[in-house]
Amino acid sequence: MTDEIYPWFHDAWTAIHDNEKLPHALLFKGKAGIGKGKFARTFAKSYLCHNPLHHHLACDGCKSCSWFPDTHPDFKYIVPMEDEEDESKKRKMVRQKNIVIDQIRELSEYLELSAHQEKGRRIILIEPADALNQAASNALLKILEEPPANTLFILVTSHAQKLIATIRSRCQLLELRGPSLQEATSYLQGQAIHIPEHLLSFSGNSPFTAMNEMEHQSEREVITKLLSQGHRIDFTQVNYSILTQGLDWTLSIIQKWTFDLLLHFHTHQTYYFKKEEAHIESQTKQMNMDVLLSFVNELNALKKIASHPINQELQLENIFVKFKQVFEPS
Repeated sequence: MTDEIYPWFHDAWTAIHDNEKLPHALLFKGKAGIGKGKFARTFAKSYLCHNPLHHHLACDGCKSCSWFPDTHPDFKYIVPMEDEEDESKKRKMVRQKNIVIDQIRELSEYLELSAHQEKGRRIILIEPADALNQAASNALLKILEEPPANTLFILVTSHAQKLIATIRSRCQLLELRGPSLQEATSYLQGQAIHIPEHLLSFSGNSPFTAMNEMEHQSEREVITKLLSQGHRIDFTQVNYSILTQGLDWTLSIIQKWTFDLLLHFHTHQTYYFKKEEAHIESQTKQMNMDVLLSFVNELNALKKIASHPINQELQLENIFVKFKQVFEPS
């Protein structure tokens, strides 16, 4: 049995199967790195299975299961178009990965065909749904306004607010909670994977994010070292190789640091940077709250365009300059 439901999803798995009449569209929402996509694919497989087991998992023995996912005629999996890589600079292009209108046009043509299986069920899985660009969103909305019979749409996202409101309103929301630290630790141990507790905390207890972060430890440590310097930050140590993972990833780390500054200021605790709590505590005694809040707003604004064609090195330098100003006397 290759399928499994992660322990933190057991309640959601039960709830979705207790729903005797599913809507034509479901929106699976939850934070990144908790396994939402795997949950959606497991559900899709069981939904199309001819002989689902008593716990609703697919049987893995019928024809439908043997087809799933790659050759199943009644399953359509829509993901963003792949980016090219900038080999000359050895880092990812800043161009954003999108689900584009041509993909939705192909979907529309596909939906004009009859379902292959006897039950007539079809599933359209879109992941991540927030990657739909404006044109693709509008095209999908037209389909959802008059959905074809016996077709279930599943949209998976960590950023539901990025979906246009009219698409959200046509979906039934299923909130997928993330694991607790204990659940994440137990799961990883069961997979013979050791991830330090501080890295799980940094990843918001998202085990799959933590596994990915292990691969980028050196870049993360450079950024963390710079942030821990506060007003003594040495700009000569800003190594632009940390942009290997893109400006968006780098901004996320800085945002987590500022979150911990605010959290520690109010609660004397940290959430993401457990190992650096002493540095954060010291910085909360030096920071200018008004400047910090302004800096947070600038980070949020920059995050929205981080995947656009901008000068990443210049933006990163400006970020650290403004970060230093948070701790300078007004």
